[in-house]
Amino acid sequence: MSYEAEISRINPSLVLFLIDQSKSMSYKLPGGERSKAQEASDAVNRQIGEFVLRCTKSDGIRDYFHIGVIGYGFVTGRAGSILKGDSVSPISKLATSTLRVEKRQMKVSDGAGGMTDVDYDFGVWFDPTANGDTPMCKALSLSKDIIREWIESHPSSYPPILINITDGQATDGDPTKVTSEIMALNSSDGAPLIWNCHLSSNPAVPISFPSFESELPDDKYARSLFGMSSELPSQYIGYAREMQIDIKDSARAYVFNAQLEQLVQFVDIGTRGPQGQMQ
Repeated sequence: MSYEAEISRINPSLVLFLIDQSKSMSYKLPGGERSKAQEASDAVNRQIGEFVLRCTKSDGIRDYFHIGVIGYGFVTGRAGSILKGDSVSPISKLATSTLRVEKRQMKVSDGAGGMTDVDYDFGVWFDPTANGDTPMCKALSLSKDIIREWIESHPSSYPPILINITDGQATDGDPTKVTSEIMALNSSDGAPLIWNCHLSSNPAVPISFPSFESELPDDKYARSLFGMSSELPSQYIGYAREMQIDIKDSARAYVFNAQLEQLVQFVDIGTRGPQGQMQ
């Protein structure tokens, strides 16, 4: 492992989000109030907004990152970009290409021991969708092509990051073969990092960053996604511990049954690891 390359406008990094948009994503998470599709779209839209903020400097938005969002299942057997324009876009371009900006509320401290609601702007780049089957292999194959092309044109870049948010069951084959092929691709700084967020309908207790398959519930899709997830580099483990997450050195980039707060936290850790290398 390395994962120490400097991220700059000359040597940017790639982040790909894969969003399961199959019909089963219309179901609610156990104990939740909203659909899996709503939870997933909010988490990724929020994270794109965070990228814009992180890359905004006094001279404008610096293109430290190029972002792609691939949806799969919205049309039977299909996978493709769900952002306007190119399949991968520099963050400065995304900053000006929202579908809309919504007014939302969040709770903050009122300074007197209580909480109060404040309005904030929430950028929306894509809306939740849940229709069709789950062509995860096609989405991963498309990601593999994008990552290969990226590494060929950015051979010394910080390794690409792929974050897959799914309810677990591919309907077009075994996705483990494709993820192995993705992990075999390397920039000079290391292999791509594959993160999997499993929004299961299994009512088992949520699990974050397990180290061993024995920690998982009796769920074959959980075991499959765990096996498809990268072992976390030390930088990410350190960041997770700063967030008071109990995590072992051998942890995998996998979470099971995350609610929105946990899902946002997972995505944030998945993309914040390289922040210290931004110049």
